[in-house]
Amino acid sequence: MNDDDQRFVQAAVEVLERPSFVMKASAYLGRPISALTTRIPDRIQGVIQKGVDKALTTGLRMAVASLKDQDTRITSSSEAKSRKWGHTAAAMGLGAVSGLAGGWALAIELPVTTTLMMRSIAAMAQGAGFDPSDPQTALEILTVFAYGSPTARGDSESGDGTFYMQRAALDVLVRDGAKFIAGKSAAQVLAAVEGGAAPRLIELLAKIASRMNLLVGEKFIAQSMPLLGAAGGAAINGMFNDYYSNIAYYAFGLKRLEQKYGQVAVRDAYEAAARRKLSP
Repeated sequence: MNDDDQRFVQAAVEVLERPSFVMKASAYLGRPISALTTRIPDRIQGVIQKGVDKALTTGLRMAVASLKDQDTRITSSSEAKSRKWGHTAAAMGLGAVSGLAGGWALAIELPVTTTLMMRSIAAMAQGAGFDPSDPQTALEILTVFAYGSPTARGDSESGDGTFYMQRAALDVLVRDGAKFIAGKSAAQVLAAVEGGAAPRLIELLAKIASRMNLLVGEKFIAQSMPLLGAAGGAAINGMFNDYYSNIAYYAFGLKRLEQKYGQVAVRDAYEAAARRKLSP
């Protein structure tokens, strides 16, 4: 692996093994966010769950539609990054409105924000050389919402990193789901999911939702802070979009390197870099 690719792997560890959104939001607000999420009332948890479910339905519809629009027709990672800023700016505008509402507009705002994030993620996938119109890539775009460190510190118990473990848990479901959605319309796929006729796809969505619920809970707490206001809500939403865009950039970048060097070689390099970075 050449020096540039080794540096990319090291940078990927820095992003994929750290809870960037939590850290940025906590720093912005001057108080920890993750500790407060355990105090969210059940009624508010229901609002969050509703928002996540609707967001994933929106995301699945976009994935099946293959995201074939001008916003994803890009040819390089640098162009993908430049497109990201436009999506982030739009997400910040939505966050400003949600911030004024104290976070209560989340169930309405989140599906729209998810659409913007999906476009950013799709741009990152295409910039890395992957075609969003391919059913497997389309679902891999959706699974980006499942990635990120599951711990408060941002490191795994093994010290080898969590990204590849998370991806391995999703890969089979992605492959099976891709076979199911191939050749079907968005309406057909959504009807099958609602009717329980697509068990592997339902299982994939459930795994994504379980991870996404945690981050959306943190986002809700951040946007519900007293006196946060429109400017603070915009900043939080900007961080949220940036968080997933960065994960997508490195997740698909690693897949690009796997095509070049093989999955085993890239995973070994990643886990070695994770051990060096995350060891006490």
